[in-house]
Amino acid sequence: MFTLHPIGIVQNTFDTPVSPNEIKQKPSTLIIEEKYAEALYNIELCSFIDVVFYFHKTENSRLKGNIFTGEERGVFASRSPNRPNGIGITTVKLLKRNGNILLVEGLDAINNTPILDIKSVDTSLFAKETSLKELHESVLKTNPRIEHWNNILAGDTDSLLLNAAQLHGHFCPGLAMGIMASVYAMQKLKPITDGMEDVLAIVETNNCFSDGVQFVTGCSFGNNALIFKDLGKTAFTLTQRDGKGIRVISLPESQTYIQTNFPEFTLAYEQVVVQKQHDTETVARFKKLALERAFATLKLPFDKLFAVSEVLVSVPDYAPSTTSVVCAACGESAMSSRTIKRDNSVLCYACAKHSYNSLDGGGIKCSEKI
Repeated sequence: MFTLHPIGIVQNTFDTPVSPNEIKQKPSTLIIEEKYAEALYNIELCSFIDVVFYFHKTENSRLKGNIFTGEERGVFASRSPNRPNGIGITTVKLLKRNGNILLVEGLDAINNTPILDIKSVDTSLFAKETSLKELHESVLKTNPRIEHWNNILAGDTDSLLLNAAQLHGHFCPGLAMGIMASVYAMQKLKPITDGMEDVLAIVETNNCFSDGVQFVTGCSFGNNALIFKDLGKTAFTLTQRDGKGIRVISLPESQTYIQTNFPEFTLAYEQVVVQKQHDTETVARFKKLALERAFATLKLPFDKLFAVSEVLVSVPDYAPSTTSVVCAACGESAMSSRTIKRDNSVLCYACAKHSYNSLDGGGIKCSEKI
């Protein structure tokens, strides 16, 4: 048995436990007791420090539980505050020192948290590596969407837009709106999502907005968690298997509101997209304005753009697992559910000249027999 004596306390605006990402967005002040002032000598030389503290508001400890993504882990494989000894440690950025008072950024401890120790950051292990890629990849392998979840919970829509554009191919206001709507729904519902159809996104349009939804929610056609209703509405619903969901739809007046805020882009859009003026100078100007407007859209008031409602969704069954068969005519493999039997042979839709559904820029269409 041993006793720990605090060296100071944390002061910030968070009196009760909230999301760590929310606390980290605000600076915190570390008030160090005067008798330890000498221990702060030359701490200004440290750009980053480790703050060791005690979770004084945590009443129960547990050995296993759900982390912020919903994934279950043992407490030693997480940063949960529900620990056997209630000790936390966070690396923070040192912004300023004023005597025995330190101003830091990135701390996830609430107001009046007892500080147990402060250390300079040890990067010796990382220094042996040529890069941090191996370390970073080891984290991503435990949860490939952990970066997205951090950005979602922190409301870091700028980072999400930067990454979503890699999927979408360019920056645009529609993609930004899809991100805004999805982040809102994900923060409200906090679904446990791992791409296994336990969380579903229902989109009502096949345009830029839907790519923002796919990227943020992780629901896609490929993992059977994306449902498309060809309604032509800038709207989507996020739901779980219990059918309780959140629907977000753009307000009728949102388009006028956005056009008023970005008149130059509206003109450029008319020239390039509507009138098909694709000369180099006009297109370059359009792309520049689209980039600026995309990030500026993220800063517009959410309630000026969207309406939100709680809905009850009829959730479809899990996607069936189908076998593949070889077409007797072309020799190519096709899902058995997309073949027909004819004259004791199995043919794919193409060889059988059978009609099929397709999705293009105009929506879902049923082809004529080919």
